[in-house]
Amino acid sequence: MKMVFITYNIAINDEVMEILKNVGIDGYTRWERTTGCGKASGPHLGTNVWPAENSVLAVAIEDEKKYKLIEKINEERKKLGREGVKAFVLPLEEIT
Repeated sequence: MKMVFITYNIAINDEVMEILKNVGIDGYTRWERTTGCGKASGPHLGTNVWPAENSVLAVAIEDEKKYKLIEKINEERKKLGREGVKAFVLPLEEIT
């Protein structure tokens, strides 16, 4: 299994949730308003100067679905450009 962390601009929440639905993922944890700074997207700090904010999803997923999820996220990245969505895949050893 894998743990996939997906970080994205809150403006595209509907698109990201649609990706999860299309891949058949119904379990996740979401942090709704997170801040940070990416190399391509710049600061998303939730301030008057840098008002954008992100959300983060953590998804525990089987290897087979992971490939489909990453494929769909990459398709969305191509469509959106700077608006931003990125996935980080980590090994998941155990769920208790």
